[in-house]
Amino acid sequence: MTAIMSVPVIALVQGLVGASSLLLGAILGIVWRPTRSFTAAIMAFGSGTLLSAVAYEITLPAFQSSGFWPLVAGFALGGTLFTVIVTYIDNQGGFIRHPSSSRRFLYHHRQDEASEVLDRIGHIEVLHSLSPAEMQAIIPLLKPLRVESGTVLCQEGAPGDSMFLIVEGDAEIFKGAQRLAALGAGEIFGEMALLTGEERSATVRATTAMELYELDKVDFDAMLNYAPQLSSGLSRILARRLRETTQSTAKPALVDDDRWRQQVLDSVEVDIPISEQQFKELAQSSAPLAILVGTLIDNIPEALVIGFNAGVGHIGASFLMAVFISNIPEAMSSSIGMRQAGTSSQRILGLWGGAVVLSGLVALTGNLMVNVLSEWVLAMAQATAGGAILAMIASTMMPEAYEMGGGSVTFSTIAGFLVSFWLASSAF
Repeated sequence: MTAIMSVPVIALVQGLVGASSLLLGAILGIVWRPTRSFTAAIMAFGSGTLLSAVAYEITLPAFQSSGFWPLVAGFALGGTLFTVIVTYIDNQGGFIRHPSSSRRFLYHHRQDEASEVLDRIGHIEVLHSLSPAEMQAIIPLLKPLRVESGTVLCQEGAPGDSMFLIVEGDAEIFKGAQRLAALGAGEIFGEMALLTGEERSATVRATTAMELYELDKVDFDAMLNYAPQLSSGLSRILARRLRETTQSTAKPALVDDDRWRQQVLDSVEVDIPISEQQFKELAQSSAPLAILVGTLIDNIPEALVIGFNAGVGHIGASFLMAVFISNIPEAMSSSIGMRQAGTSSQRILGLWGGAVVLSGLVALTGNLMVNVLSEWVLAMAQATAGGAILAMIASTMMPEAYEMGGGSVTFSTIAGFLVSFWLASSAF
C-alpha cells in the first residue's frame, strides 16, 4: 500500500516544488526590482529549458508509446485552448501579469479609444491635414467637453491655452461687440493658441448646448517631446484654414474618409507615453483574481506533465528545473502589476501561496489520471499539455525575454536548452 501511494505523493511534492518559485518570484516582485537584463536572462534560460523538456520529456515518450497522430491532435488542442482561455482571462483583467499581455491590452485599448473618437470627429475635414501618425498621437490628449448655451469658451484678451473641436452644437465669434462669424459641427477654433500661446483675438460663445473635444496646450507641449512633427502638422491645419478663408473659390480636397480613418487606427503605437495617472487607471482595471487564474492557466499544463512523468516512472529533473526557473520572472512581473493595481503585499503572497498549493494538487490529479487513461489518451493528454506550454513560450516568455534583453538572450536560451537536455539525456 505504501509503495502504491508513494508515486502520487512524489507527484504532489514535485508539483509543489515546481510551483514554489511562484512564491519566490512574488516576494522578489514586492521587495526587489531586478534589472531588465537580469530578468531577461532568467526568462530566456527558462524558455530554453522548457523547449528541451517539451521535446524530450513530453514529445519523445508520447511518440514512442502511441505514434505521431496523438501528438498532432494534442498539440493543436493545447495551443488552441491556451490561446482562447488566456485571451478571455486577459479581457477580464488578467492582462497585467505579463508585459506582453499588458502591451497587447494597451494596443487594443488605444485602438478602441481611437475608433470611438474618430466616430465623432472623423468628419472634421481640416483634421485630414494631419498624417495618421500625428492624428493618433493627438487622440489620447483630447478631452470630451459638454457646455450649455451661453458658455464662453474663449475670452478675447485671455491667454490662449487650448483649442476646440466641435462635435455637436453652434457657437458665435465676437470681436468686442461685433459678431464676426458662426461656428458649427465639424469646425475647430483656438488652434493658434497651441503654437503661439498668445492672447485670444476674439470671444467664442456657445449659442446652443455643445459637445466638443478640447486639446490642452500643456498636454500638447508634453507630446511634442515625443512627436515634434506635431508642430508642423498643426501648422498645416493653420495653412489650410487660411487658404480656405482667403480663397473662397477653392474646391475642398477630396478625402477618402474610410481610408484615412483606417490609416489612423493602423498607426496605433504602444510606445506613446502615458501619464502616471493613466497608468494607474490602467493597472486598476486589472483584477487580482483574473491575474491569479491566468497564471494558473500558464502553470496547469506544467503541473499535469509533472504528474504524468511521475506516474510513468520519469523523475523529470530537467522539466522540474524548467518549471521552477520559468515561474520566477512570471510571478515577479505579476506581483509588480498587482502592487501597481493597489493590492496589498499580504494578499499577493496569499494568492501565490494558494497557486502553489493548487499546482501541487493538479500534479497529483495528473498522476491519478495515469491509472485510468488508456495509453493513447494519455499520450494525447501529454501532447495537449505540451501544446499549451509551447503556446505560452511563444506568446509570452520568448518575446518578453528578447524585448528586455535583446540579442544577449540568445546565449541564455541556448544554455537553458543544453542544461535541460543534459539532465533529460541521463534518464534515457
